[in-house]
Amino acid sequence: ATENCKDYKNIRFSKGTAYDTKLPSSKYDVILERALIHHLDDLNACFNEANRILKKNGILIVQDRTPDDCLLPGDDSHLRGYFFEMYPKLIKRETSRRYDLNEVNAALKSSGFKVEKAVKLWETRRTYNDFESLRKDLLLRTGRSILHELTDDEVDELVRLIEDKLPTQSSIIEKDRWTVWFARKI
Repeated sequence: ATENCKDYKNIRFSKGTAYDTKLPSSKYDVILERALIHHLDDLNACFNEANRILKKNGILIVQDRTPDDCLLPGDDSHLRGYFFEMYPKLIKRETSRRYDLNEVNAALKSSGFKVEKAVKLWETRRTYNDFESLRKDLLLRTGRSILHELTDDEVDELVRLIEDKLPTQSSIIEKDRWTVWFARKI
């Protein structure tokens, strides 16, 4: 991140955790927590810390996948759905690390936030020029930690299934669905 932002003089980095950012209290207008909460055991501690560092009426934006977002059926752009179609054993692992809409809403409210809205967002994960570039990405398990639950042979089988499912096309646009919460500090 430091290297990618070296030309931006108004950006600086500091090290902390979601539970203890080490940032000053009541200083920030907006906080974005993207793809974070599924790594946490204690939503309240995370949201309490966000509340601490936000100014009054500050906005917390939380973007993550709910179990519903992950378990949508596979199609030409939502390739993740094929993972669970082929290997239902992955469903429990994936859903056990995800919070549902109501759990996040409750944790935000109990941490001093008013949930203004929660929206579903389809985000382009990556565009591949051809199936071969997608195959390489899948075999490397790039950005897909759930695939580390499978053996190499199972990933090979999954890639073959996806290749059979996708229509012949010159490019593949892979998308993921997210839930995005907008909450205001009260």
